[in-house]
Amino acid sequence: MNLLLFDIDGTLLDTGGAGLRALRSAWIEEFRLHEQAESFPPLNLAGSTDSGIVRSLCDHFAIGHHPELEDRFYARYHTHLEIELSGRGRQDGRLLPGVTELLDHLRADAGRHLLGLLTGNIAPGAWTKVETFGLGGIFAFGAFGDDHHDRNELGPVAIGRARQHSGRDFPPERTFIIGDTPKDIRCARACGAWAIAVATGAYTAADLAQHDPDHLFEDFTDPVAFLATIDRLSRSDRVASPI
Repeated sequence: MNLLLFDIDGTLLDTGGAGLRALRSAWIEEFRLHEQAESFPPLNLAGSTDSGIVRSLCDHFAIGHHPELEDRFYARYHTHLEIELSGRGRQDGRLLPGVTELLDHLRADAGRHLLGLLTGNIAPGAWTKVETFGLGGIFAFGAFGDDHHDRNELGPVAIGRARQHSGRDFPPERTFIIGDTPKDIRCARACGAWAIAVATGAYTAADLAQHDPDHLFEDFTDPVAFLATIDRLSRSDRVASPI
């Protein structure tokens, strides 16, 4: 059985900026920074973890970082995210090309593939996003941005949860991390998994190719080609490339 770990934003779906709007408004509200709103820094969310973003914002605004602060902020952020996704985000957001058909193919072959999430989103935000866009019930477990601030640490977390969920071990040559950023590729390398890149997010295929993923898709509109690639790599004599 293969373990397929999917990123969310830019890989499965696009929220139309709902996450960034929710993060910004929740941060300003939580720390009463309305008068400093114009100093909120530009953020590149692609491949970042929510806990890493919190740390960088704490540094920017000279706010002491501690676990209680994170928990308090995450609760407020998730409330804002739900509001965004029930309104403008739901209208502007979308599933990315081929995602529905690909997941249907993978679920039809459930005996060969176990599907999980590996995302920089905090767990509540991740589940809210996939459920909002009709992907609820497809993924039973995952590794999230509130598990660790370093995305490279999330691979072992996801693999461990896959083992707990299924009772099976997943060696590197049977593990695939699928995402749309160079950070997803590095995350795969960090745990020896196969790196599958897709150019449906902020990075072009040419950008991603410079980071040498094990396979690169323009999008997921050819599920048969995706399944053939997974099958070919999992049967390869070599293991996935190290970091």
